[in-house]
Amino acid sequence: MAAAGTLALGACSQAQESTPITPSAEAVTGEVLLGLTSEVPVGGGTKFKVDAMLTVLVTQTKADSFKAFSATCTHSGCIVNGVENNEIACACHGARFDPESGMVLKGPAKTALGKIPLEIRGEEIWITI
Repeated sequence: MAAAGTLALGACSQAQESTPITPSAEAVTGEVLLGLTSEVPVGGGTKFKVDAMLTVLVTQTKADSFKAFSATCTHSGCIVNGVENNEIACACHGARFDPESGMVLKGPAKTALGKIPLEIRGEEIWITI
């Protein structure tokens, strides 16, 4: 895959709004096939590594309700573990995020995970970066 977007999210920002992923000038943009819907458990999430710069977490909080987020924690840049106890969990410093919206549930992160446009085509999960 081509180089993907970099995040414009500040770890020190007080904003609670989710910021969409913005590709860098060098990044190739477009649609990326992540995988199949069957790879994402209901009530859970699955990480898909797009390239060295972008890992995407796809959640399915209820049947056929998929969301995609940057898997990079907005606190210090660690890759989140995934969904644990109905929260997106980062093991580095304990931040927790809502698996439906990406909003911060527990610090030290202060900024929501970046949302990524997602489309389900049959059984395929596609994102646009």
